[in-house]
Amino acid sequence: MALSDPVRAWRKSSVSENTSCVEVCLSDDAVLVRDSKCSDGFLLTIGAPGWQYFLSAIQRDQEVFRVK
Repeated sequence: MALSDPVRAWRKSSVSENTSCVEVCLSDDAVLVRDSKCSDGFLLTIGAPGWQYFLSAIQRDQEVFRVK
């Protein structure tokens, strides 16, 4: 499947408004991450366990990850 394939559902954070941000796409066993400014550029693939760990860390300690 190509990165621009319409089957993939890319999501951008609702708090990003109209600014550039990262986008994520959930697949069966991984999460795909890309730069919204360069959707045909590099793609980061994170396994499902690693993504779950990342989300848990954010929920556990939101202050560490809060953007100011």
